[in-house]
Amino acid sequence: MGPNHVEAVERYGAAFTEAATGNPGVPVPACPGWTVEDLAAHLAAVQGRWAVVLDARGEPPDPEDLRRAAETGPDRLAGWREAHARYLAAQRDCPAYVKVPVWWTEEGRDTAAAVAERQAHEVVVHCWDAWQAVGAARSVPADLAADGVTEFLRRFLTGPDWPHGPLTVRLRATDTDDEWLVATDGTARPRLVTGNAPGLATLTGTAEELYLVLWRRLPLDRVDPTGPAAGFVAWPDLT
Repeated sequence: MGPNHVEAVERYGAAFTEAATGNPGVPVPACPGWTVEDLAAHLAAVQGRWAVVLDARGEPPDPEDLRRAAETGPDRLAGWREAHARYLAAQRDCPAYVKVPVWWTEEGRDTAAAVAERQAHEVVVHCWDAWQAVGAARSVPADLAADGVTEFLRRFLTGPDWPHGPLTVRLRATDTDDEWLVATDGTARPRLVTGNAPGLATLTGTAEELYLVLWRRLPLDRVDPTGPAAGFVAWPDLT
């Protein structure tokens, strides 16, 4: 059984608030040009809009409601706290099976449970950003990080068509024994696939290292790459 995504949103939302309080103007190295309060405004806009989507219970959300939900007012940290509370209430009130409008599926709809998964990793990554910014570095638990690797590979391999020929990359988490296979025959973008085909290249590290490398929070050399170098040089093109 995987992580409880709603609980993760609540826990890491609280941790983000703790890191941000008293540090609004601190630069965020992972988001060049942003301060901690900019990061808070971003999270507020994201969670505020999803609260509107969830409250609509599968109906098209009102565009004006979406616009207003993305505004934080002059106190961005207060705006974040309010948006976060609205989002948590909306997520808990909306049945997990209800399909709502989303951006990551071909049909443009997915379950409220999938929204919770997406928002869990949105806030986990940005909480990590805030921790790094204020000098309060902490680790992402291995099970949550592994869940995030899966989520990333399912939703964010959205780069241009792959120009480098056939590619198979296996990602291995040393602390959870999870493995993921990303492959393309060279005619389309790489995708997460199932099966036991050997990876022509392998990335090995802890689940947290793999998670943060995928989100470009750590350099590729933080994980152990083996196999054809071309696959790793071109790796950023995946996203």
